[in-house]
Amino acid sequence: MFVCPNCGANIIFDPGKQLLHCDYCGSDFAPDAAIQKDDAEENTYTESQASDKSQKGYEEYTTTIYTCKECGGEILANDNTVATFCSYCGASTILASRVGKERAPEYIIPFKVTKDQSAELYKKALKKALFAPQYMKEDTTIEKLRGIYMPYWIYDFKENRAATIRGQKDTRRGDYIYHTHYNINTNVQADYNGLSSDASSQFSDTLSEAIAPFDFKEAVPFNTSYMSGFYADAADTDSKLYEDRLRTIVTSEIYNQIAKDPAVRSISLKPDSLPNLTPERTETRFGYFPVWFMSVRHKDRVSYAVVNGQTGEVATDVPIDYKKYIIWSLAWSVPIFILLSLIPFMKPIYLLVASIILSTIGMITLCVQKNEIYVRENSLDDKGLIYRQSKKQAGSPGSQAAPPPQPVKIKTQGGISAGSAILSIVAVLVGLSFGPMGALGMVLICSPIIIALSNKKGHKVVETKPRVNGKAPAGEKFMLCLKPLIGVAVAVLIWLFAPVADEYYYIASAACIVTLLMSMWDLVRGHNELATRKLPQFDKRGGDES
Repeated sequence: MFVCPNCGANIIFDPGKQLLHCDYCGSDFAPDAAIQKDDAEENTYTESQASDKSQKGYEEYTTTIYTCKECGGEILANDNTVATFCSYCGASTILASRVGKERAPEYIIPFKVTKDQSAELYKKALKKALFAPQYMKEDTTIEKLRGIYMPYWIYDFKENRAATIRGQKDTRRGDYIYHTHYNINTNVQADYNGLSSDASSQFSDTLSEAIAPFDFKEAVPFNTSYMSGFYADAADTDSKLYEDRLRTIVTSEIYNQIAKDPAVRSISLKPDSLPNLTPERTETRFGYFPVWFMSVRHKDRVSYAVVNGQTGEVATDVPIDYKKYIIWSLAWSVPIFILLSLIPFMKPIYLLVASIILSTIGMITLCVQKNEIYVRENSLDDKGLIYRQSKKQAGSPGSQAAPPPQPVKIKTQGGISAGSAILSIVAVLVGLSFGPMGALGMVLICSPIIIALSNKKGHKVVETKPRVNGKAPAGEKFMLCLKPLIGVAVAVLIWLFAPVADEYYYIASAACIVTLLMSMWDLVRGHNELATRKLPQFDKRGGDES
């Protein structure tokens, strides 16, 4: 630990002052001037350590390693503190500790956001989540915000080559459109420095991406004094794991910069004509980046909240409180029912067709959501976790070596928010035709609106981040869609038989709407599965499964 030269008390790094501060005598010290109270042998750089560095290619530093007995998660600390809860599974237990050596980063970005500031940012984000459970807003929960230096790989890329890109410019002359084709010859000279990706399999990729980016310009050479009063995580992923994805980002950015050039701005470039640029990774470094991290454990699930300790960017897992969901649905049903009661009926056949369309959209939404749950529950959106599992399998007796990590295709999905927003619009259009029958459709209309509002864009919700493309088993999706499918089947039969009496159309429409209404509960439950995570089990590090 670091001691105050004036009084001998422990001093910690103050993000607000960017200095080491002593709470006992009020003194402040520059991080480089701090005195660490450790055994001399731990701080002496011996010839054997120099030899180890030459063999490993990096330095190490002595730290206390805390291991959770429940999940096997590990955090590091440079102070003689006692870790009383696990940041990853939320277990309230004293973590086992040991002194060990970890790879020392080359750079560190000091914390700039204080704990109080991060707590306010978290509270501000939850205010926009109208249906967040109350236990996420309690002071005892917010007190568990913990400052952790997360390990990151830092990449530099360079591209220098001649390239020819095809383009097209369209001009209208009278009734004719003339297409002028261009071959644009350019010399691509690009340097991208400080691109980063998290180096810990314990830190979810979706969380890491949600609070990115960090400004590497504010990084300083590593000094353990910046860690005083904070924790750290260890790097356990290969630096090449995210290299292909970052190279793709660099290539895309090069194309965008070419398209913005004033000389070609009026020309529509053809992306498929861009040469196969392969920016060269010129250097890879290792650094610690600041993150305020909090886990909220509820029954057998855990939600995470993270705050970028440099920029203040917030990302949260926000489930829906079932009680608030029901209360607000019923409360909103009264004014909407009054509004609908003033609107005349539509023709029965139109009502039937609209109900079928609404149910079909609902089933599509359920299937899309089920695919997202499948990806999340199987950790297909976390390359670090997949990499660690492949290493474990490769190290087990009788197994083959793990294949090198392959690039993962990533696409952007709006998640449940987009699907529920579409469902809301259609539900309102149909609901406006019910008139006095609007009582049936009120909760149906309110349900998807509530879900959409719970993902309001005022804060980052992890489910809307880019994710891999995965498909849940067809049988599971069929069972999930069974209820609205029965309603659609009844409505289609009535439509085909075309009875004369209007009552049949109304009964079939009601069946369609009621079965879809029942599936709305599945939609909310699915949202909560996406907004929470399974309790982690880092078996590689001594969890229950090791």
